[in-house]
Amino acid sequence: MNKTILIRADANKDIGMGHIMRTLSIADAFTSAGNSVRFILADDSVSKLVESRGYEAIVLNSDYKKMDEEKWPADIHADYLVVDSYYVTASYLTALRERMKNTGGKLIYLDDVYTFPYSVDVLIDYNAYASISTYSELYRNSEVEQPQLILGPTYAPLRSMFRGIPKRSQPEKVRNILISTGGSDELHLALAILRTIVSSVRTDRVYHFLLGAMNADKESIHQLAENDDRIVLHENVSDMRGLIESMDLAISAAGSTLYEISACGVPLITYSLADNQIPGAEAFERLGLAVNVGDLRNPGTIDPALVMSGELDKSAVERILTAAEKLSADYERRVAMGKQMQEMIDGFGADRMVKEILRLSRASELLEE
Repeated sequence: MNKTILIRADANKDIGMGHIMRTLSIADAFTSAGNSVRFILADDSVSKLVESRGYEAIVLNSDYKKMDEEKWPADIHADYLVVDSYYVTASYLTALRERMKNTGGKLIYLDDVYTFPYSVDVLIDYNAYASISTYSELYRNSEVEQPQLILGPTYAPLRSMFRGIPKRSQPEKVRNILISTGGSDELHLALAILRTIVSSVRTDRVYHFLLGAMNADKESIHQLAENDDRIVLHENVSDMRGLIESMDLAISAAGSTLYEISACGVPLITYSLADNQIPGAEAFERLGLAVNVGDLRNPGTIDPALVMSGELDKSAVERILTAAEKLSADYERRVAMGKQMQEMIDGFGADRMVKEILRLSRASELLEE
């Protein structure tokens, strides 16, 4: 039976593209299963992107940080409402759940920060560090009933291009290295790494910089990379799988890109630049999926003003590049890492997630009859 789905998510230069990209993958999985999907956005920052993927974008013209103040059109109804935002509050979710109950719908929330007991019907946490015990503790002694849980990296909602990638054979020599610093790179890390490579690194390796759509340093980066054969810049990449698979090593912040790299089996260096990235980076290393160089804000702080003036403390960049050199020299570790990556993350996570949502809903409806 066809279901109607609403997805409430945002993306902009401040929060990056992670929320909208993963919910687009979930939308595609719902659509493939014969359902209809619409998006609800605070502003029009990514409305064209959403529409280009074939989905209606309802723009609230609100402040994405003040979700309690949102005014939704009265005629918006759905069987499932999926919410993905770090700015939800207890009162916001409670109000939405009551709204969904009145129309017989279910409220679903994507979480990875464990802020408070979420009043929802289904709670999804596909991160490598997700655990039942964490949520049991979160809801203990709470008046909020613990929802049904969908947990673990096998549910990672990757784009369809990352489904069923053949097992990778690792090259003995690392030549091409991918560097991804996120959609907005608000701390200007790509520029800092590029400056170090251009000024001091002597190598025959080629460094490929993946520049996000909202990276504010593009002009400076292009100027630095000009006429340097060791630097290749990639923007508006349509074949991300092809790009990742062409790499011998990848360096990425601990966000959703880690799961795409893992599906390709490319050995990985990761790091944190925000508190919410720390658990993911640590879990990826614990599971043998990456080398974690830690929180780059400690020791030392990546101060955007210092980066732009060329006076950044180079310790953060050196930690990344040193780790990359060490992993490049360890062929056996790269082979083991790539194998573990592809065994755990195969690209079918969004499909599994949607199937489980529908299964849990059917089970709940049977219990209520």
